[in-house]
Amino acid sequence: MDTAKTAASSTGVPEGFAALPVSVSDEKSSLRLCVFLRDKPDPTAGHLVTLRDLHDARVYLGCVVDAAGHLREWVELWVQNVDGLDSGLPACRESLSNVSLDARWKEQFEAFQELNPSALLRTGWESAHPRPSFLVLPGTAPANQSGQENGTPWELCRDDQLLQAAGLPAYSASLARYLYQPAAGAKTQFVPVTAGAPENSTTRPLSGVMAETGRPVNVNGQAGLMLVMSFSPLALDQYVDLLGGKSWAGLTHGKKQIALPGVYRLLTDSAQVQQDNSHLFLGRRGRAGRFLENYHLKLQLLADALHQVRAFVQKRQLPFLNLSADSFRVSLKEVGTGLPVLWTSKCSLVKPGNAFALPVETSEFKYFIPAGTVAASIYLPEGLGTRWQGNGSVRIRKVMPPEQGRVTLEGTLIVTENPPASPHDLLWLRLPLPSGRVDLYGHVSAAENLAQGEIRFRTVPQQLPGPVIETLRGAEGIPFARSPFEVIPLLSSPCDLYAFGVIAVRTLLVDDKNALAVALDEVMNFARQVAVEHKPGTPLGARVQTILERDPRYAASLGPHHLNYDGLAAEQALQLMPAALWHDTLAFIISLFPGLGPDSVCLDFGDVPPLALETVFNRPLEEVEKLLLRSRSLIVTDWTSNQEIHAAIKACLGGG
Repeated sequence: MDTAKTAASSTGVPEGFAALPVSVSDEKSSLRLCVFLRDKPDPTAGHLVTLRDLHDARVYLGCVVDAAGHLREWVELWVQNVDGLDSGLPACRESLSNVSLDARWKEQFEAFQELNPSALLRTGWESAHPRPSFLVLPGTAPANQSGQENGTPWELCRDDQLLQAAGLPAYSASLARYLYQPAAGAKTQFVPVTAGAPENSTTRPLSGVMAETGRPVNVNGQAGLMLVMSFSPLALDQYVDLLGGKSWAGLTHGKKQIALPGVYRLLTDSAQVQQDNSHLFLGRRGRAGRFLENYHLKLQLLADALHQVRAFVQKRQLPFLNLSADSFRVSLKEVGTGLPVLWTSKCSLVKPGNAFALPVETSEFKYFIPAGTVAASIYLPEGLGTRWQGNGSVRIRKVMPPEQGRVTLEGTLIVTENPPASPHDLLWLRLPLPSGRVDLYGHVSAAENLAQGEIRFRTVPQQLPGPVIETLRGAEGIPFARSPFEVIPLLSSPCDLYAFGVIAVRTLLVDDKNALAVALDEVMNFARQVAVEHKPGTPLGARVQTILERDPRYAASLGPHHLNYDGLAAEQALQLMPAALWHDTLAFIISLFPGLGPDSVCLDFGDVPPLALETVFNRPLEEVEKLLLRSRSLIVTDWTSNQEIHAAIKACLGGG
């Protein structure tokens, strides 16, 4: 729990901040892993620079500092935090525990390690819990130099027997976490460090421990697992705008600007970005070349992001269900004189998924729900966060004979109002049996002539103990009053494909005259029109061309002139880019949105093999790589001159 302030003269540490070692073990190391702490807290952002809040972690800005106090590398410090994970479906919530979340963290680290090994710094804290970390404010001395009480450090208690003997929940079977002093044995006090952790006579508040040690800044009070990743300064949105001709506002913490060294200092002036060695084509003379260059770099960005999403889903066999532009960040590298900096960009996945698999024993479908409460987002398809729940009366009509050790039930759910459920959605029911409650999963059946408020259902085959099956069979026809239920949409990786479609719209169709909401609405309207005019055997790009040429409204809202912020007219943009290439680009975007028509990669949000969730990204990857190949040929040939010659010949022929 101890820490020491890096010298104020440390090279590279932003003014007004201190770089403080995360662990006492780093205090005298040649290389120290540090977190940035602001000398004076921002009124809204506080002392620490928080980069992201995830469903099970907080991510802080940090760095690696050498023995001389020189900042050597900017990093992200991921600190596990289990607060807020108790608001999901009860059946899923009860399967969560500290142990399962620790295992999930390790699997997540392994996925990142396989995806981008050069970006990860191994500390050992990916799988072994560090001691809790509390920091002293810069310029002050801790009340307790050792950060310990009675010479004994605080640690995370994972001893189930010790916790239960004190009347507290076990570590392995709950989300409650407590600090303790192992040297004190059974006489130790416990410090609850998670929200809602039960308290009794054996516990003491965390605030008291922090006050007594004089360390008021909580970095990792839960002693959570950690992950250290190289920091990518540019958000995906910021990099897209930079390509389009805008400047970069820089990294901010509250009202304070954090200056980054190297190439990032040059990005705050858009004119300098165009004139210096950021682009392949420079200045006003390179305007046409930069237009095609930016198109190519944006395609490259989409391809890199899509590759990482597919690899992550393939590794974990879990969808994201929270994919957005915030899921990615971009870094740039300093290169030799005259080499274009923007061509060194590296897109990194920095936000893991928040999907949890439901414990449904069936080989036909896999069901996933997002962790916690789902906030409204333009990147989420309609219904992703909509779960219909309540209490109803359940009547079991028939218990089918078990097949291969699994049993299926038919029944009726009686509610006050029919839920908006489709046969693809999952229905969860909890029945109170004398031997204990049982969770059933099934689907709403399309049955006619049912009374208002009656819903027929059929469960998926589930493995249930023999006595439970006999109890259910004996309860046929008997109502189970006030049984909780919930209708859950069938969600899987096609939801991520939808989110990626929105990212593609943001990347290729948004400028200062076309906001994301407007561009997305235009794309959806256009896609439905393309679906109406579907003709087997006619390429999608050709149908896109027909509608664009017929309807000037779509040509204005979905033209390539939205690639840049330099006010290029729609007609000029189409002269610089082959029309067929742009038509196929729009066709690629349309295909990403599930359920819009026969051209969509997925027919609905559950259209994916249950054991190969990554396959929904195969076709989009092929399409974007074809577009990349075609756009690359425009960069290395003088397409503008060819167009000018073509226009001159056309004008002469017309005049003759």
